[in-house]
Amino acid sequence: MKKPLYLIFFLLMTNSICGQLTKGHWLIGGSGRFYSYKNEYSTSSFISNGKYTQIDLSPIVGYFIADKFVLGLKSTISSIKGDFTVVGGVGNGGSSSQRHLFGAFGRYYFLEEAKQTNLLIEASYQAGIIRGLNNKGNLNNFSISAGPVIYFNPSVGIEFLLGYVTNSEKYTSQVLSENKNSFQFSIGLQVYLIKQ
Repeated sequence: MKKPLYLIFFLLMTNSICGQLTKGHWLIGGSGRFYSYKNEYSTSSFISNGKYTQIDLSPIVGYFIADKFVLGLKSTISSIKGDFTVVGGVGNGGSSSQRHLFGAFGRYYFLEEAKQTNLLIEASYQAGIIRGLNNKGNLNNFSISAGPVIYFNPSVGIEFLLGYVTNSEKYTSQVLSENKNSFQFSIGLQVYLIKQ
């Protein structure tokens, strides 16, 4: 447990890894998101209302192909848990599922490199699989987010992003498709690296 804390402390205190937004630098990090939402599901025979919580972890790795512009790979692991009630008192229950996504992202920083804070915009597209007790399927995810990043030093920054995400889900265990659109808030920690 102490090793990750030492690594974080080292990254926050070191200035030997220089640069942030210059062509040729690497971006490594990730973010976490929390959702709480209500969902109504209906078929020809019943309607159910549910309340769900979702936690996402998204590691990224990217490369600055130009000053202030990075392209890279993004993975997301999601865990969703919830309870639902069938309208009319027919029944209720709970559900749990995991989602594993992989795709690409691009981001652009608006301010100059020398600033302690910066503003960024990020867009990403991912595809993946859904695994749960009673459901399996595929999904596609597109998101766009923007917000500030605050740098602890020239190499490490924390970001606060607000954005919009759209999901398209198709389940193979049932003849069912779902489209979800929602707003999201994420907090991320990014490390900017260059080989010296």
